[in-house]
Amino acid sequence: MENKNEILVGALTIIGIALFILGFKYLQGESLFTRSKYVYIVADRVPGITPSSPVLENDVPIGRVSDITISNSPNFPYKAIVALKLNKDVVIPKDSKFIIYALDMLGKMGVGLVRGTSNTDSKETDTLVCLVKGNSIEQGVDLIAQLKPKLDSTLGSFQALASNLNTQLGSGENSLLKKAVGDLSVTLQSVNKLAGNADKMISTLNGTLTDNKANIDAIMKNVSRLTAESGKLDSILTNFQTFSGKIASLELAPTIESAKGTLEQLKKTLSLINDGDGSISKLLKEDGAYKDITKTIQSLNAVLTDLKANPKKYISLSLIDRSRTITITDTSVQQFLDNNPKAAKKVK
Repeated sequence: MENKNEILVGALTIIGIALFILGFKYLQGESLFTRSKYVYIVADRVPGITPSSPVLENDVPIGRVSDITISNSPNFPYKAIVALKLNKDVVIPKDSKFIIYALDMLGKMGVGLVRGTSNTDSKETDTLVCLVKGNSIEQGVDLIAQLKPKLDSTLGSFQALASNLNTQLGSGENSLLKKAVGDLSVTLQSVNKLAGNADKMISTLNGTLTDNKANIDAIMKNVSRLTAESGKLDSILTNFQTFSGKIASLELAPTIESAKGTLEQLKKTLSLINDGDGSISKLLKEDGAYKDITKTIQSLNAVLTDLKANPKKYISLSLIDRSRTITITDTSVQQFLDNNPKAAKKVK
């Protein structure tokens, strides 16, 4: 039993050490589960390059620095030999070069691939050339040296601009800047007056709102009442929509056309009357017929009046032969006799 426990402790210790080594390698940037290949480069110096420094192509990581040694080969006496552990799928032409350069301004260095154009791929036994571009400080100094002529030209342009600006602005009483400040002062005074007027307007508005508070409250109550009775408004609108639909469904065009024709005929009739054509026009425009009709009515009235006063004057029956029988066939006379019994007795 004790031997089993010792074996278990030993196995766990070995597993822990292996996991520690694998974790350390992983933290150094090594790919633990991917296949890799090695490429060797030679350089005069390797400033800031350490194992696990990144190898990049167009700023894309393609591997890391695995080891750095000093060469004893007569081809590269006392040169730095850097072993690069690259991804298995990276293909490097034989005329490619590597360059050591600064990755940032904090001094971090890396190895960059400058891909060649050869159709022959490099082998793991080949040693490629590596150039040193310098650290971040040296690169900054070189950049400043390159930009110095452009900076001098830019500064000269700024000086000319400042001189022209001073000339345009002027000096003394004619200074444009002084005039601008004066105009700005006047503008600010106008703005202050405007603000004062705005304050007065706001005060007046507040007073008006206070005085008309009762009216405003009444209006708001009416609005609330109207809102509360929105159901009735919806019903009215619905009825109006129904009425509009019914009107729209009616065939109004024939009726309108008929009315239009009637109006045209009436217009023609009125035109004939106005022009003096026809009996109606003569009755309306000539007073002769009116006078004749008036005289006739007056005569008829006089006859009727006299008839009522003296009926015997107009109805005179003289019977010479009493034995003869008179047969009356005129219905109008018969009606008269029916309405006047005394006259009927005399006829009989």
